[in-house]
Amino acid sequence: MTSPNRPARLNRALLAIAGAALLAAGAFVLATGFGLLPLLAGDGPILSATPRLPGWMPWVAAATSVIIGLLCLRWLLAQTLRRAHTGTWQLSTTPRRGSTHLDADTAATPLVDELETHPGVHTARARLAGNRSHPILHLVVSTEDRADIGQLRHHIDTEALPRLRQALELEHLQTNLLLRLGDARGRRIH
Repeated sequence: MTSPNRPARLNRALLAIAGAALLAAGAFVLATGFGLLPLLAGDGPILSATPRLPGWMPWVAAATSVIIGLLCLRWLLAQTLRRAHTGTWQLSTTPRRGSTHLDADTAATPLVDELETHPGVHTARARLAGNRSHPILHLVVSTEDRADIGQLRHHIDTEALPRLRQALELEHLQTNLLLRLGDARGRRIH
């Protein structure tokens, strides 16, 4: 299944690893501070007055910093690229007679146009992901704060989506709907 929030699993895993590392470091510091781990002598300095580092140490530290920086940049890019993969659908079942190709983004445009004319709707975005045999519609609708959400849901469920399924000749269409409630200027209410 294609998810509209692809980096969520990566975020949870990285946050769990960072949290576990911080908990382990905190436990180590507490245990050492209470004398449960006598790793450091209480009367001597922690570092010598003239520490001697190997000549390769600054290069390793610089390379590690660059790698961590690139991984962080990749993580930030994954946060912004939350678009579900779409493609081109082949509509004809007999390719020898000819073929009809339909861009999945183009197929969802009439649905967006219809929803944006509904009372109380500011904007709508729709993306058809997957392929023709397993389509998934990701639908985001931003509304006014006084919009009738029940009526909007009823319209989407009983009119807009059945009309899209009929136009695309689909028996079923898995739909992920996100309704964003906003005020009259279209700002999102938190």
